[in-house]
Amino acid sequence: MAFSLYFLRNMMRRRWMLLSTLAFMAASACGQQGSDMSNGKFATPKDAALYQAAAKGDLAQARQLLAEGASLNSRNAREMTPLDVAMVEGNRRAFDSLLELGADPAWLGDARDTSMHLAAKLADSRWLAALLERGFPTEVKNRLGETLLFPALGPSTQANVQLLLDAKADVHARTKDGRTLLHHAAMIGSFADIPRLLELGVDPRAVNAAGNTFQRYFFTGPRDPEVEKKVRAWLHDHGIAVEERRK
Repeated sequence: MAFSLYFLRNMMRRRWMLLSTLAFMAASACGQQGSDMSNGKFATPKDAALYQAAAKGDLAQARQLLAEGASLNSRNAREMTPLDVAMVEGNRRAFDSLLELGADPAWLGDARDTSMHLAAKLADSRWLAALLERGFPTEVKNRLGETLLFPALGPSTQANVQLLLDAKADVHARTKDGRTLLHHAAMIGSFADIPRLLELGVDPRAVNAAGNTFQRYFFTGPRDPEVEKKVRAWLHDHGIAVEERRK
């Protein structure tokens, strides 16, 4: 059992690292020279033209292209919408123009994540800040039932976590498989988030679909000794038994 939990936590951590790497790779790919279609940045030539018009701030041309069949919600092979491309490219004019044209960052469609989730996992916090300032919701869910705080967890995205907390994001959110933010932080190895989440009131007794609390993942395998000391002290002070690692 201990081995399987260690394997699961490593798998979740690798998945989180892969998603972060893919976001970086997407940004790099979007910045490469070459035609928009040849590097797979857009689904169709019309969508590429729409993005180019948005990047120039030419809303009249963009609206004409929309009338001719271009789509704000089309996704390329990486499941990225034009709005996603604008964020990973760092193109603020395209980003603002696409939102002005009606792009919905909370739209999921048949993808895994929304544009809001992408913004939450990008190290550059200005995208998430801009979306929250425009009134888009913090509780939008992806295919796994994760709200924005889930992808925001991690050492390089603490500014996004703070933005969401300032916007009153629900720290008690649960995924489809019953994970809390504590489960998620433990599974991806985001140790520094765990004491903070405990202080914010995330329930340490909550169990996921497998019947486990966050401790079953936190106390399995390598972990930060300083964080472990804080977590043990917090649990002790709140009368919660420590679930020692099973052999």
